[in-house]
Parts: sequence; C-alpha cells; structure tokens
Amino acid sequence: MRTLLVVGSFALQPLLWLAILRSWLTSRSRVAHERHDFSSAVYSDHYELRHMLTQGVILGVGLSILTLIVGFSLPLNWILIYEALPSLSLLILPTTVLPITLLVVTTLLAGVLGSSWLPVFDLQTLGLSTADVPATNFAWLFVIAFLGLGHWVAHYGGRFDSPRIYAKQRGKRIAGYPWRELLVVPVVTLVPGDWFVQGGLSWWPMLNLHGQTFAVLFLPLLLGVRFTVFREVPKAVYRHLSRQILVLAGLAVVLLGWLLWRPQDLPIGVIVLLVCYGWCLWQAKRYDHRQSFWYSQVDDGVRVLAIRPGTPANKLDLAAGDIILECNHRAVNSETAFYEALLQNPTYCHLRVRNMAGDLKVTETAIYSGAPHEIGIVLFRDQEG
Repeated sequence: MRTLLVVGSFALQPLLWLAILRSWLTSRSRVAHERHDFSSAVYSDHYELRHMLTQGVILGVGLSILTLIVGFSLPLNWILIYEALPSLSLLILPTTVLPITLLVVTTLLAGVLGSSWLPVFDLQTLGLSTADVPATNFAWLFVIAFLGLGHWVAHYGGRFDSPRIYAKQRGKRIAGYPWRELLVVPVVTLVPGDWFVQGGLSWWPMLNLHGQTFAVLFLPLLLGVRFTVFREVPKAVYRHLSRQILVLAGLAVVLLGWLLWRPQDLPIGVIVLLVCYGWCLWQAKRYDHRQSFWYSQVDDGVRVLAIRPGTPANKLDLAAGDIILECNHRAVNSETAFYEALLQNPTYCHLRVRNMAGDLKVTETAIYSGAPHEIGIVLFRDQEG
C-alpha cells in the first residue's frame, strides 16, 4: 500500500501536469497547422500526449530498474531545484525543450547553493542528512538521461511524418517535418534523510542502507527533442542522432569513472556533456542539410508529403518525397489535376511514381467509391489566386 501511495504521489507533481498541458497544446497546434496547410489533419489524434503518458511509463520502468541496481540517489536540494526549473521552462519557453541543459544547470546550482539554499526552511529539523551525495551519482543521472533519450529517439523519431509548409525555396514551396514531443519519465530515486517521516508522512517508504536512511521518490525526468527535417528521410536522421546520443551515455560512464578519482571535476564534466550534446544536435542538422534533396513542389508531377493512416493510400507503395507522375494514365502536375484524374475511375487508383532515388514504379489500389478525396495522399495544395 505504501508503494502505491508513492506511485500515486507522482501524479500530484506540478511538472507532470505542466508537461501534459504542453503536449496537448503542441498537439492542437500541429493539428491546426495540418488543417491549414492540407485542409484536414494528417494525424487527427493527439499522439504526442499518448506517447508522453505511455512511453514515459515504459521508459520509467526500465530506467528505474537500473537506478535501483546501482543505488542511485540525489540530494533534496537538487530535486527541489529540478522540480522548479523545468516547470518554469514549460511556462516561459513554450516552444523549446531543453532536457540536458536543465539537468546541467540544476547540478551546477545545487553544487553552488548547497543544502541550505532555502533559508525559510530549517531542513535539519526535518531530519535531512547533509552528507554529500557522491559526485558519481550525478554521472549516473546523465547515463540514465542519455540512455532514455537515445532509446526514445531511435524508436519514435520520424515515426509520424507530420509535414508543415515553410517558406519558398527557389520559387517553390517546401515542406519540413518537425518533431516537438516530450516525455516525463518517472524514475525511482533514493533521497538521503528521513525528512518525510519527520515531516509527518510516517507511511512513506524508507530504506536503511549502510547506516544511512533514504526516502524513495519518483523523480519526474523531462526528456524531449525539438528538431525539423527538411531534406533527408526523417527516420534516417533520427537513427543517426540516436546513435550519437547513446555514445554520449558511454561518455557519461567515462565521466563516472573519472569522478571516482577526481570528484571535484563534476562541474567541468557536466558542462562537457552539455557541449557534446549540442554538438550531436548540430551534427544531425548538418547530416540533414548535406542532402541535395528538398521536399519541394515540382513541375513534372505532384509531391507526396505524407500518407494519412487508415486510408486506401496505405495499400499503395508510396512514401513521403515520392513524385506522382501519372494518375489513371493521365499526367498530373497539381493537386486539382490529380483529383480530376482520380474521378476518371472513382473506385480504382493507378499511379506511375518516381521515388526519391529517381527510380520509376507503378502502384495501384481500390479506393472509396465516389470519394476520391479520401484516398489519403497528402499533397501540396494549389495556391489560390
């Protein structure tokens, strides 16, 4: 019962509800942009919110097993600062995700301010141990964060191709594929001191390890990525990025070993990790920009930007970036021409397509009788005027 109460207390943390609100607003904004750009949403469900609630828990279980194995602990002052900083960032920076930056800044602030940073609270009367948490624990924190972020980017980056129309490139409109998701991962954390019991919460689970008392707490670890792909297949970019993030997890393990010898180097170490993370994002951006391809309008056909789920287009051998040259044996060069060609045979669709590599292919499928606009292929809309 005590464990269930602790798990339930995670749902009372403000950071979780701010992240839920942020994800919902992000999802609403995406749907609104899709309806503006393509007349109807590519993905009408709020998958950002669904991922945050489901994948956050799944990742939390895996990472919590790791924290319990290594005896991961964090001081109370670090947790209080961390609860405040991401909450403020979600309020005042609504379009930005800074997961690693927030971890670094919190670690630096906790080290500078110490355990007595809130003079209005006498933490000693709550039984808080002022014993320093080993510097290696903060290295473990970054190992956990990079492992979770790398796994999530690898499995969900580019999974939902949600295009957005951007400014023109050489007289043509171009599309990009933004990713704006975030997770709040509940990670089991040990906190030195019996301050929960002294504060009147005698039911709170406590552990006694090596003569020191620890409270068990779920840390709301914020993870997220803000990235837009313009030239490459989104999944390829995110696979590239995820591999580099997992390398950073290995670098954090190296830092852990270094801190066993020189714990005073923790501030320099976490700053180095932040710089390396920024370099990884820059490298992923360069990887995308090195491609000569653009998701742009073309003159000899119509560019496929996305495929709506649950539509006949899912049965076609199409992918974002393909160019439809002919529909039902008629050449097409605009959205209007494409749907006019579909009406030539309102129950069947025969396409001649050129893919991103320049290869030609033919694909066909049955469509909804009398409803060609529900085929599910997302194209550049014809410009008015």
